[in-house]
Amino acid sequence: MVKADAYGHDANWVSNTLWGNQEVRKKLFAFGVATFTEAISIRKTLPANAKRFPIVVFSDCAPFDQDWLSLCEKQNFEPVFSEIRSFLEFQKIQLSRPERKRVPFHLEVNTGMNRLGLPFDSLTLVELQPRSVFTHLAESENPKSALTIKQVGLFSQVISWKNERFPKTLIHFANSGAIWNTKHFSFAKEMDLVRPGLSLYGIRPDPRMKNHGLKPVMTFQAPVIQKTLLMNGDRVGYGGTYRSKNRNGEWVATLGAGYADGVFRALANQEQILGKVSMDLLTVKATAKTKIGDWVTLWGKGIDPYLVAGRANTIPYEITTRIGGRVRRVYE
Repeated sequence: MVKADAYGHDANWVSNTLWGNQEVRKKLFAFGVATFTEAISIRKTLPANAKRFPIVVFSDCAPFDQDWLSLCEKQNFEPVFSEIRSFLEFQKIQLSRPERKRVPFHLEVNTGMNRLGLPFDSLTLVELQPRSVFTHLAESENPKSALTIKQVGLFSQVISWKNERFPKTLIHFANSGAIWNTKHFSFAKEMDLVRPGLSLYGIRPDPRMKNHGLKPVMTFQAPVIQKTLLMNGDRVGYGGTYRSKNRNGEWVATLGAGYADGVFRALANQEQILGKVSMDLLTVKATAKTKIGDWVTLWGKGIDPYLVAGRANTIPYEITTRIGGRVRRVYE
């Protein structure tokens, strides 16, 4: 899954890195994106030998549009249908064509998350063979929850329908959380594919889960651009929300990053951050040894993204995808 700019890691770089590793390439089924805009961007940057490698578009296929159907034909994009009217329009056109000119497609079935997905009873309207049929679990990190059990039960019926109607169609359900909890799902061995998302970038899908050797791909750092000695009673930042109470004085460092770069404003006065986070700057605790030009790690390389996300009352998915466009990326 390389949607949302590969969870903030740069989809073009990630796609090319995965494709460039021959051992990884053997295991790749497709690149997964949310929109056709993402698919077009990735397709433009892939090397010539990957120009026909499938890119699956998960969330941009309703309402049905003849233009994007043409785009799928030209660029080898594979649409995912989760809305029945759009699928029926697509199916009508496909059935009017010779089989060799039909666009491969995928079906998402709603098993209880009620976000996207075809109703189970609408599967009787499917006449064309999908390349895959899948569902998405709302609580994959909790396989014993009532909702998960309900979804698993309905998806078992989807599997039975698939096996009877389209035995060659692939089937999958596992996002990162379900991959971690595979042993809890009786039909896991029947699955043909998995959909690693956050875990692909080295972050476990839930803070209660073990790392299993994962290391975050992303480390977010900001440079020290000024150092100031605060005296007792001095305040810091907008509104002066931090006030020094050190009679001997204390050092504060100003970093060249702010909420426009992806540092959440909610981190104000949390941990080492002093005062409010500004658009372009934030201030943190420093020492007499702190130097202009030092780099300060905000997360990654020893700082758990879940710790930072928790302080900001959010999740790692959001902190990685919120990195601003002006932030300089260094790839190793």
